[in-house]
Amino acid sequence: MKKIVTFLVILVMGAIGYFFLRGTDFKSLFSDLTSQRFYIQRERGADFIADWTAEELLLKINTAREKKGLTKLKGSTKLDQSAKSRLSVILSENDVDGSVTGITREKALLNAGYTANLVGELIVTGFFKSNDIVAYWNNDKTTSETLNHPSFRDVGVAIKNSVDRVDVYILLASPRTVVKQPATPKITWGGLELWEAINKRRVEMGVNPLKQRDELCTIASIRLNQLLTLGRLDGHEGFVPVLNREDLKWISEKYNISEYLIQGYPTPTEAVVAWENTLGHRSLLAGGEYVWGCVYAQNTIGVAIAAY
Repeated sequence: MKKIVTFLVILVMGAIGYFFLRGTDFKSLFSDLTSQRFYIQRERGADFIADWTAEELLLKINTAREKKGLTKLKGSTKLDQSAKSRLSVILSENDVDGSVTGITREKALLNAGYTANLVGELIVTGFFKSNDIVAYWNNDKTTSETLNHPSFRDVGVAIKNSVDRVDVYILLASPRTVVKQPATPKITWGGLELWEAINKRRVEMGVNPLKQRDELCTIASIRLNQLLTLGRLDGHEGFVPVLNREDLKWISEKYNISEYLIQGYPTPTEAVVAWENTLGHRSLLAGGEYVWGCVYAQNTIGVAIAAY
């Protein structure tokens, strides 16, 4: 009896299944499954928030600064590089001041080749994208003073976006002004110019100009080379030894010779004025007894030989 009942139940269920499946479109069912026709309704308040960009953030900062009558900040690739390295160690190592990794604010600037006169930074982590970051900074005295400092000129921006939050590091700086040292005037005068200045002044003082003698030029040349080697004047110490050389003795026997030395003057005219105003050297310019002479000069060192 029990077997008969079981059989009847199976028979009835089979009949129901048969008539149900007759009205089912298996092809459409399979197509729906494979094409993944599933729809998920986003919960209210979970709308997608676009990523922040450095350009947009800089625009907000500059707009706020301009409203306060401040100079707009200019983006700097070097400061961008510095800001990115700082944000990286802050997020990965929690190294806010750079003491752990050594990547301090100053080190980051140095690595990027930026020389700053004044530096400031603004940092936020886990900040909701829907909030106003400029208002957030302005609500704090310290960050507001940094954001609105009138001396800042350049800025670097580093941003890391997540779904609804953002990490931001801003580096603000004013570049150090490199004061160029005035160029050292190039000394272009030599023996010829000094010779002309000496004779010009001698004529002005009412005495004859000197006439050049080759043997006197030999002495002047030797003495100039000695002084150039020393890099300074020698107080005439080398003059007599030159006159006493065996090959040059005849010159000192033929003439009464005097030596005049000068160094450090930017023009031959100034060198002549220095001689004129120095006791013992004025005779080069006012000594009418001198007839012959020669002058050699280089690198502001001058040697004048006068003779009669």
